[in-house]
Amino acid sequence: MKKTAKLFIALSIPVVAFAQSAKVQTAWRSLQDYETSKDVSSLMKAKECIDLATNNEDTKEKAKTWVYRSKIYYSLFKNNLEQEEKKVPATVTNKNERLTKAYGAVSTADYEEAGKAMEKAATLDKDKSYQADFGMLGMVMLNDVNNLAVGKYNVGKYKEAMEFFEGAYEASKMMGKKDTSQLTNAIICAQKEKDNEKIKFYNQKAIDEKVATPYNYGNLFDAKNALKDTIGAMQTLQAGRTAFPTNVDLMNRETDYLMSHGKNQEALANLDKAIASDPKNAKFYLAKGIAYYSMANPRDYAAKKDLDKPKNYDEIMGKAEESYKKSTELDPKLYEAWYNLGTLYNNWSAEQTKRCDDLIKQATKLKECEAKSTEMINKSIAAFEKAIEVNPNDKTTMTYLNRLYLITNQPDKAEKMRAMMKK
Repeated sequence: MKKTAKLFIALSIPVVAFAQSAKVQTAWRSLQDYETSKDVSSLMKAKECIDLATNNEDTKEKAKTWVYRSKIYYSLFKNNLEQEEKKVPATVTNKNERLTKAYGAVSTADYEEAGKAMEKAATLDKDKSYQADFGMLGMVMLNDVNNLAVGKYNVGKYKEAMEFFEGAYEASKMMGKKDTSQLTNAIICAQKEKDNEKIKFYNQKAIDEKVATPYNYGNLFDAKNALKDTIGAMQTLQAGRTAFPTNVDLMNRETDYLMSHGKNQEALANLDKAIASDPKNAKFYLAKGIAYYSMANPRDYAAKKDLDKPKNYDEIMGKAEESYKKSTELDPKLYEAWYNLGTLYNNWSAEQTKRCDDLIKQATKLKECEAKSTEMINKSIAAFEKAIEVNPNDKTTMTYLNRLYLITNQPDKAEKMRAMMKK
């Protein structure tokens, strides 16, 4: 009896193996039927058969099984994408916009499963028999990566978008050209997610792969600071300053860092070195003006409050004014210099007004104080007017000018500024 049972089992094994191989072939034929007829029931049958085959001992280690699985699951994804596009309101008539909305709404589960199956097929395909198959599918799937990234971004799914932008960057590398805009997009998504680890990862990748800009060093500096890695943050900033010695943003960050740690003279000495190396660079003087302005108006950023003004406030503000004015002389089109100069005069006049209030009982000194305040306001208006010439669409500058025109009894100019703001 035992011998008979063993013989029965032995004879049945080829039948089971054949049955599972048949599942693979049925899955393939069903997929072909779907591609011809677009009958979703055929696609569902293909999925059912390939799921069984990829979970069976006799077929789950065969490259063919996983090649078919990748193609079937990709077809499932594309079918879902088509269904999502049909849900887009008819009022959206632009074909690309409709497709982008569909990519934003579609589930990526089947797409990701197709990718996993393709990877599995590649590891099992020892003799490269199916290399062309999953190679072609891979190229087709790459076309979806950027569309998925943009679609998910547009609907606020930043974590998903981040991963697809990263995938698009890696794909561009495989094709021999690093599309750094995709990496930048991934960083933006990570920022929206407030994921400092990912921000750190992407910016470090840009630096390691020799495609970094000053933006990457500044971003990495911020991320490390947010992660309480102050030593690493400073090392990043120093590396950025070495790589981009004339970049004003990195210079300002270094200056701010030094000043926040009470190293004001070291910060200014750093800027003086930069100016000595390129005395015609208006942005260096802009940075120096920012440094002096920060010294005159210290602030505890952690506590979000202003600190007491230094005793030599006017002297330091005068040095900031001098640096800003030098910047505007070297580059009259440098909007930031004009804007900062306007802000300086505006805030200096406010400080002067406070002093006037304290001198209310001393008529002579009060008039002198008020005259000084008025002078600052007029200088502020002149600087902001220059700023708006350079950047005519900046609402913040318009808001300042509107308020200052009203203060100085110039209603016509204020009305004109409000009209510009409405536009």
